[in-house]
Amino acid sequence: MTKLRMMRVNKGLLQIFLALLLVGTIMFVSNYLVYKNSLSGIYNQVSENNKLVVKNMIRVFDDSFKDINELIYAIQLLPYNAWEAEGEGALSMPDAYMTYTNIRLLLSPIEYIEEVIVYHPSSDLAITAAGTIRLSELIRNGYANSTYSADYWKLQANAKHPLRVYPAGWYEDTGQFGGTQKKLIPVLGSNQTSNMNVLIFLDNERLMQHVNQQAMMQGTSLIVMDQDRNIVLNTEESWDLVDMLGELRFGSNAEETLKNKDYEYNLFKSDYNGFLYINKSPYRFANMEAVTEVNRNIMAVAIACAIVLSVLLSFYLYRPVRSIVKLVGLRDQREAGADYRIIRSGITRIQEENVSIRTEMDVFRAEMRKSAFHRLLLDEAPSREAELRLQQYFKEFYEEKSFVLVIVGLRANGDGGQPGSGRLEEIALRLQEGMRLTERPVHVFPMAGRRLVAVIGLPGASARDPITRELNGLMPKGANEAWDGYTASASISRLYASEAANVHKAYREAEDGFAYRHIHADSPVTDVQTIRHTWKVHVPLYDIEKAAHCLVTGNEAECFRLIDDMFAQNKEKHVHYHQLALVVKTVFYRMLKLLETSEADPSEIAVLEAEFIRRLDSASRQEEMKKALVRAIKAIADKTNLGHKSKLDAVSIARYIDLHYNENLHLDHMAEKLETTPKYFSNYFKKTFGVNFVEYLNKVRLSHAKDMLKRTEWSVAEIGEKTGYLNSSTFTSTFKKYYGISPSEYRRNKQTDPVPLQKIEP
Repeated sequence: MTKLRMMRVNKGLLQIFLALLLVGTIMFVSNYLVYKNSLSGIYNQVSENNKLVVKNMIRVFDDSFKDINELIYAIQLLPYNAWEAEGEGALSMPDAYMTYTNIRLLLSPIEYIEEVIVYHPSSDLAITAAGTIRLSELIRNGYANSTYSADYWKLQANAKHPLRVYPAGWYEDTGQFGGTQKKLIPVLGSNQTSNMNVLIFLDNERLMQHVNQQAMMQGTSLIVMDQDRNIVLNTEESWDLVDMLGELRFGSNAEETLKNKDYEYNLFKSDYNGFLYINKSPYRFANMEAVTEVNRNIMAVAIACAIVLSVLLSFYLYRPVRSIVKLVGLRDQREAGADYRIIRSGITRIQEENVSIRTEMDVFRAEMRKSAFHRLLLDEAPSREAELRLQQYFKEFYEEKSFVLVIVGLRANGDGGQPGSGRLEEIALRLQEGMRLTERPVHVFPMAGRRLVAVIGLPGASARDPITRELNGLMPKGANEAWDGYTASASISRLYASEAANVHKAYREAEDGFAYRHIHADSPVTDVQTIRHTWKVHVPLYDIEKAAHCLVTGNEAECFRLIDDMFAQNKEKHVHYHQLALVVKTVFYRMLKLLETSEADPSEIAVLEAEFIRRLDSASRQEEMKKALVRAIKAIADKTNLGHKSKLDAVSIARYIDLHYNENLHLDHMAEKLETTPKYFSNYFKKTFGVNFVEYLNKVRLSHAKDMLKRTEWSVAEIGEKTGYLNSSTFTSTFKKYYGISPSEYRRNKQTDPVPLQKIEP
């Protein structure tokens, strides 16, 4: 029995030893493979990567020279030649200003250009991106160089020459205190297509940043040579090229390579302009043998240490392993040995139990947090208990000094219904994940009525604007991706101190933001700080009555024109959403009154009203409100039964008058048309329309006359004739009787409509 127990003990000890030895062996093999592969292949990989970097730099160089060439070409093709307009070298200042403006526009996207100078061989004046200046003064004070003076550049301009890139050199700005120097690369544009010469100075440092010189391998250098093998740019000024250039063959190949001493020279030829790019890089590492020997010694010591540590750790870990087996495996310690299967299964079971308990606790805590937050939103004066509950469940809330509250409203796209609680919870989680990109504590909770409420902790007022911009980006993103089927809009409160009492205030303020948002606002996010309150609501009662009359008479086009004008007027006044909603409801209920004498079923009218209110409540923009109103008006027009069987009905009479108002209408004529007597027609008209026939006819004629006075240049007499009046005096007196001013005065003050002295309800 004792021998069997010793065998189990030895077996467990052997398992631990072999496991540790296996770990040490794997580490040794991995280290050996790294050693074997890294030293032999690391340089080749670095060298090839460096070639790719240089090729990419050459591509960027070519693109840069293309941009410079196109810039020069664009300047020479400008339609404003400031010297040709005046002749003999004189400068036309208007053309010079246009040239200066175009230079600034063309120059703006190219950050490595220091200056652009446009000059003429017969004039000392030059045009730059900073204005007009004498060339000699500009070169002497801003770009002084011992080799290239103003006379040199003037001399180059006297003869036709191709585009040329000059070597990089140091140029001094003597205009500043003490003088400053910059390394610049001059580029003189071709003047073969225009007598304007274009001299461009490139900033060497910014150009090298543009081509990403930092990506080159350390210890490498680069030379740029033009087509004539003149050195334009050299990143290593001490580089002696005499011997190397003698050995390099400038053949037709795009790439050449030469190894000389400890360096490798790679020659690349540009396909764009024939420039040569020579890259110098070390082709082997120094002290390679010493590094190899040290690495071998390290591996030998590592394997010896691995064996010794495996033996020592085997004895050290054996007893704790047996204790773990007893705890998680529920087996006798004497029989357990070092059975890792029991340890693994026991740990797995404990982990599963922990995950289950943690999930239940997270759900419970989330429900408690939601309940506490909902109570805070509705509690105007939270108790001390509510304050303590907030501190318990929202510790992150008090980590910041301030907070803002955001309400997100969801609208179903199309005729989609209200999202369920599960869908709303999912949207809340997605919104919370998106808003946490701001690295601020964020809590998002679903509310009734397709609303989400988010509380965002902020350190101060400066952090509020980034949150607003982040919300503007999340709203359309959510509508297209995370919130499939819904369109989101939001209202963000002011900044409040992190106190429980302020949560309700911020919630009410954000709620008011939806009602007081401006109808012309295009952003899906309403910032309550930007709302400017107004009470200048445009409620055109006369135009509403006129629109109802036009609908009755079948003139729907005029009715909808009046509706459009009402919306446009309110948009100009920057009214709020809830104000425009009241105006729209006023128009709707006036139009709904037209169904009082129709044969429409009251239940159908109730359905029409409910549908209109639903669409209006879900509308977030002026266009949606207008669409809901127009749809309701068309439905009302369909239900008014405009085609009556009898000729003697209000709709037919109103339509006939509206179409023939400019004719000589009188009672006898109307009675004859409607096949009745003048007396009966007069009594019927008075009873139906509330006014006598003549007064109604005058109202219709004067309404059209007002439109003509606004929109035409016809004389008062012509307008009176076109609206059915026999002479201009009758027209003028009738107009003044109803509106208190003459037609001429109305035309002069047509921005403000006169209020009629009497009101007609057809």
